[in-house]
Amino acid sequence: MTDGPPDIQSVSAEQIRLLLDVSRLLAVTTELDPLLKYIAEAATKLLGCERASIFLHERSTNELVSRVALGTGVGTIRVRSDRGIVGAVFTSNAVLNVSDPYADPRFNPEVDRRTGFRTRSILAAPMVDLDRKPVGVIQALNRTSDRAFDATDAAMIQLLADQAGVAIQRYRLQEVALLGVAHRREMELARKVQEAMLPRTWPVLSGFEPRGWSKPASVTGGDTFDFWLLPDGRLGIFLADASGHGLAPTLIVSQVRTLVRSFSDDESDPRKLLARANTRLEQDLQSGQFVTAFVGVLDRDGTLHWCSAGHGPILLRPSADAPLAELETTELPLGVLPEFAGDATAPARLGPGGVLAVVSDGIFEAPDPAGEQFRVERVIRLFEERKQAPPEQAIADLRAAVRAWQTHDEPHDDQTIVVVRRNG
Repeated sequence: MTDGPPDIQSVSAEQIRLLLDVSRLLAVTTELDPLLKYIAEAATKLLGCERASIFLHERSTNELVSRVALGTGVGTIRVRSDRGIVGAVFTSNAVLNVSDPYADPRFNPEVDRRTGFRTRSILAAPMVDLDRKPVGVIQALNRTSDRAFDATDAAMIQLLADQAGVAIQRYRLQEVALLGVAHRREMELARKVQEAMLPRTWPVLSGFEPRGWSKPASVTGGDTFDFWLLPDGRLGIFLADASGHGLAPTLIVSQVRTLVRSFSDDESDPRKLLARANTRLEQDLQSGQFVTAFVGVLDRDGTLHWCSAGHGPILLRPSADAPLAELETTELPLGVLPEFAGDATAPARLGPGGVLAVVSDGIFEAPDPAGEQFRVERVIRLFEERKQAPPEQAIADLRAAVRAWQTHDEPHDDQTIVVVRRNG
C-alpha cells in the first residue's frame, strides 16, 4: 500500500492517444451521466483494470455518492466523506494505491459480499476543480495483468481525474447558469403576467375618477390592484398585498385577484367576495402566509360598499370640505382562519369632491436612511394638502414624497396606491 504524489515512469503511445481522446470528449460532453460513464470507461482502458467507479461529493449531506460503478450491479453507494478508501482520498486530496484492500482497515468489503466480486487492488484519485479542491473520487479496481498498480498508473489516473474534475466543474457551472437563465425567464414571465393584470384603461363610472399605481420591490411583487365594472355597471375596486415579495407572493395575489373578479360576476357584496376567496386560499396557503385585501363596490350615487381583510389604511373623504378619515378594518387577513369572524361594515359615501385612498404598507412603512418609517400620518397630511388635486396628481405627489423620503427609487417593499375621486 502506497500513498503520495504520482510519478510517471513510462507512458505508452496508446495511453497518450486515449488521454487525448478523453480530453476532446470531456471538453464537449454536456450531460453529466454520460460524462461520468465515459470517464469510468476511459479509466478501465487507460489502466487495464477490471472495474472503475466514480463518487461525487454531495455538499448537503457531506457524503460521497456513487454515480457510476461499472460491473457491480449494485445501487447507489453513499459514504461519509471521511470514511473508507474513497473518503481517505477525498480528505487527503491525494492519490491512494492500496495493494491489499482486505488488509486495510479503511476498506469496506460489503459490496464484495453482496456481488461475489473480490477486490484485489485499488487505485483511487481525487477529482479536483480549477482551484484544486476535490469534487469527487475516481476509483480503479484490480489490474487485469499480474502486476499491481504502479507509479505510471497513479500518474495516469491523476491526469484523468484532473480532467474529469474540471469537466464536472464546468458542467455544474453550466447548470447554474442555465438555471439562472431559466429563473430569470420565469421571473420575467411572471412580471409580464402581473403587469397584464393591472388595468390598461380606467373604467368609466360617470362622475368618478379611478386611478392606481404599483411598483414591486423585486422583478415581481406581492401587491396588485384592479378596477372593473360589475355586470350592473357599478365600479369594482381591489387592492391586495401578499406577505413577502417575489414569485410566490405574485402567484398568490394573482390568485386572489382572479377569484374576486370571477366571483363578482354573480356576487357584489365585498365581504362575501373576500369570504369566498378566503375559503379557497386558506386551504392552499402554507403556515405563515397570508394576504391583506380591500374590495369596494361603488354605486353611481357614491355609495361605497366595502370590506377589508386586514388591509389598511382605508382613507375616505366623504365630501370636498370634510377631513380625511381612516375606516376601521374588521376582518383578519385572508388565509389566517377558515371563516371570517368580524362584523360587516356599514356602507360609506363619496359625495361631490369626496376621495377614497388605499395604499399598501410599502408606502407608509418606507424607511429613510436612518430607518424611520414614512408613516400613515404623512400619507394623510399629503392628501389633505392636495385635497383639490386630481387622483393622478395626488398619486404622483405621494410617490415623489416617498421616493424623497427613501432617498432612492427602489422600494424595500412593494408599493401600491389606489385613489378614487368623485368630481364636483
